[in-house]
Amino acid sequence: MNRGAWQIGYASCGQQRGKIMARKVVGIVGLVLLVLATSGAGLAQRSDTSEWSARLGLEPVWSFPLPRPDPRDGVVAAQLLDSDLLVVQTRSAAMHVLDARSGLVRWRVNLGKPFQAYQRPAIATQRMVIVPVDLNLVAYERQSGVRLWQVELRDLPETAPACDDWQLVAIEGTTRMRCWFLPDIERLLSGSTTSAVEAKPGEASVRSVYRSGASSYEIRRQVLREPARLWDFDDPVGYSVPPVCAHHVYVAFVNREGKLRVVSSQQHQLVSEWQLPADASAPMTLQLVERPGEKVVSWESWLLVPCRDRAVYAYILQQGKLAAAWQRVLGDFANAPPITLGSDVLVTTSQRGTFCLDRDQGQIRWQQAQAQRFVAASPRMVLALDRQGQILALDRRDGRILAMARPSYSVRMIPNYFSDRLYLLDAREQLHCLRDRDPQCAEMQVYRRLLFAPPPPKEKKATPEVAAEKTEEKAAGNKP
Repeated sequence: MNRGAWQIGYASCGQQRGKIMARKVVGIVGLVLLVLATSGAGLAQRSDTSEWSARLGLEPVWSFPLPRPDPRDGVVAAQLLDSDLLVVQTRSAAMHVLDARSGLVRWRVNLGKPFQAYQRPAIATQRMVIVPVDLNLVAYERQSGVRLWQVELRDLPETAPACDDWQLVAIEGTTRMRCWFLPDIERLLSGSTTSAVEAKPGEASVRSVYRSGASSYEIRRQVLREPARLWDFDDPVGYSVPPVCAHHVYVAFVNREGKLRVVSSQQHQLVSEWQLPADASAPMTLQLVERPGEKVVSWESWLLVPCRDRAVYAYILQQGKLAAAWQRVLGDFANAPPITLGSDVLVTTSQRGTFCLDRDQGQIRWQQAQAQRFVAASPRMVLALDRQGQILALDRRDGRILAMARPSYSVRMIPNYFSDRLYLLDAREQLHCLRDRDPQCAEMQVYRRLLFAPPPPKEKKATPEVAAEKTEEKAAGNKP
């Protein structure tokens, strides 16, 4: 009897073990099927990306999957700040800085406590990346990610800050604009404040920068270790669009009454003012235009201001003074800053689509009513979005639609005002870079550089004729 009971118990244990093994096998098979399905979905998404991009005449350049250790994480801001500078900020307070040409990560930093830091889109200069975090403006060196300095604000700004290599401007609250003088990055990184000047014979060696011929404005910058407040400007009316820094000296802004003003950081006072017919409808654009000459290359600073009177105004900023260049009525107000692409100016409006204007005269070259948002441009076409989210490929010469495509899943386009590449973020938070398959786009075409002042003049290479003339002049000068 006991033996039979033991046999029955053994049989029941064997059945239970068999059931457990069967459940494990079913679980493993289900997991394998799930992985295969996920992989298939990923392949389908990749094939869909290739399909709609091929219809637009695009081909992939590189892709980069953003790390996502926490499922709550996501992208707060993704923007192109220069032709080679792509910045991505996430909810976990991480900032990824990538080389926009190759897709390689330059550096990563943590901006604060994950999911708690209040951050806004970054801005950049030729040497820095400045990020608004909570009530602070934090600066990092552009190539290495070294933290340089931090500025504390008294109130949250309503608009984005502005900067160049020498000055930083932020609107605290709604009515106060504050400007800081930025230290020299080279000296800040090297740890020295002044450079030794070689003494003349018979004189003692001194550490001074006054003999180098630098202005007091530059001398003050060389001895700074952190940003110093330059000036405050209070306007009871308030500001509606971000200011613009120019020439490392001037700050241009528009108040809510439509007054376009320019403040000099050297003189700490208002140096120019222009009354616009209405308030600005979108941020201004500063563009440095190169005018090549036979012997000397000249530069012009163009300021493009879209206003709520449904027109765009162009001014030339010269030594702090504004000179009107042209105005163009579009019949609708612009909802984005004007985009300069060589001699073209693209303006997107709320109801009438995209206009292409001549940069020098302001004449309308073409209009495309379906294009509602600019994305990127190549030498032969302009990429834009319509109201339904379709991607349009427009002929850059006349604005007609060459092709259109709708991605099968949601994508986030990153506007590119600097080069001919198309950058986007897909639903899996993977960055993609695409380019026009035209052979001339194999190398990146750069339309705009992050310049705030004309670069130093470069000496032209001397031709044999010029060298012979200089030799003859020198020989003639040596004759008694």
